[in-house]
Amino acid sequence: MSTLQTTRPQGQVWPELSRHQNVVLQDARGNRIEGTIDGMTDDRSTLWIQLKGGLGRQLIHHPDGYWLETPAA
Repeated sequence: MSTLQTTRPQGQVWPELSRHQNVVLQDARGNRIEGTIDGMTDDRSTLWIQLKGGLGRQLIHHPDGYWLETPAA
């Protein structure tokens, strides 16, 4: 049994995410982005992630095809 739930994109924006919140994003090809939220636009369509391992920041737009993996409740 997986310890993760997958939250696929719904609507046109990301859910409310807090700055410094740990996140894992995944796309349909299996690419994963791990890090912490560094910022989000007011309309929640775009977010900045400080990448794990000191790899810098990455800008992610909601239409890029990534969804959130969140710890199971």
